Amino acid sequence: MAPKLKSRWSKMIKEIDLQDLTNTDDIRQLIDHLKSSQDQYILKENGEPLAALLSLEDFELLQKANIDKEAAWQDLFENLNEVHSLNPDVSEKEVHADVAAAIRAIRRKKR
Repeated sequence: MAPKLKSRWSKMIKEIDLQDLTNTDDIRQLIDHLKSSQDQYILKENGEPLAALLSLEDFELLQKANIDKEAAWQDLFENLNEVHSLNPDVSEKEVHADVAAAIRAIRRKKR
């Protein structure tokens, strides 16, 4: 019996209730479909989302995005520490006031 696929969005995310994956043939069919499509699945049990199923390619892209995000945060903190070390006598209050003034100036220019 093939799994019953219910499309939630017009894109490639589909929902499958675990009860519809009753044997290894159903699971094999689902995995084969994942390899040949861009579809992703939300696995549910009793209507509750439990897990996501996606292709290895999508998983690798997600992992790369997480690594890139972590590297960006690390760069930000390194830059902030460098700026702070170059300005050790500037108080946090002064920094907040300067940032607020810069934001106001940018917003005025956009109007």
